[in-house]
Amino acid sequence: MHKISIKNIVEFKRKKSENSKRTLINNLKSAKPKNEEESGGDYWIHSVSTISTVFRTEENERVRKKIDIIKDKKEAATAKISKDMFSRNIDILHNFEDINFSDYKPKPALRYLSKPQYMSVLKVRNVPIQVLPNHVFTFKEKNVEKIGAIWFVSKLGGYSTQELGMFTDSLYRYLTQHYSKEYTVSADHCLTVDVATLNEVNYAQIMDETIQSDLNSTLDSISKML
Repeated sequence: MHKISIKNIVEFKRKKSENSKRTLINNLKSAKPKNEEESGGDYWIHSVSTISTVFRTEENERVRKKIDIIKDKKEAATAKISKDMFSRNIDILHNFEDINFSDYKPKPALRYLSKPQYMSVLKVRNVPIQVLPNHVFTFKEKNVEKIGAIWFVSKLGGYSTQELGMFTDSLYRYLTQHYSKEYTVSADHCLTVDVATLNEVNYAQIMDETIQSDLNSTLDSISKML
């Protein structure tokens, strides 16, 4: 297997039977590698890409303008599946019309880092997992150079807080593996946000066991099927 997304790890965890889990893994093993980002998947690209952009600029008017653009696309669409997709992306954007994006950030000024594709795949519990944060940023707090990241995710029906914990857990490992020699990883600002429900989980909640992450145990189950 070239890589497995956290989205697919969650799907594996949701499967009830061993046969359905094995089928999922076999399908992923036989799938051709794709060079694409999965920040919610293409289905959600209209909303998630806009939210990611506005996170940096905090210009909420861009969200409202995007809603109008997608409404026009929905009107022009003829297929029901397309109209449903546009409607669901519009619903997500409505969630962020009046969001204060600064609430998702540390107070000090941020410096945004690039996210090279080669850094996205980590080997964890003998499984290559793909981690695709929307933003990785550094900031200085009490004379300590820190690093954080945010990941906007979406799924029809939303994710549970425990499932969001798996995204955040993998995000923390990503930051630790790539940046911990230069920066202190900020548990408070290692954050996953479900754009459909606005539920969020940061790594501090996992550290203090407020939220449980099943990432290790799920990867162990996946590893046995590889």
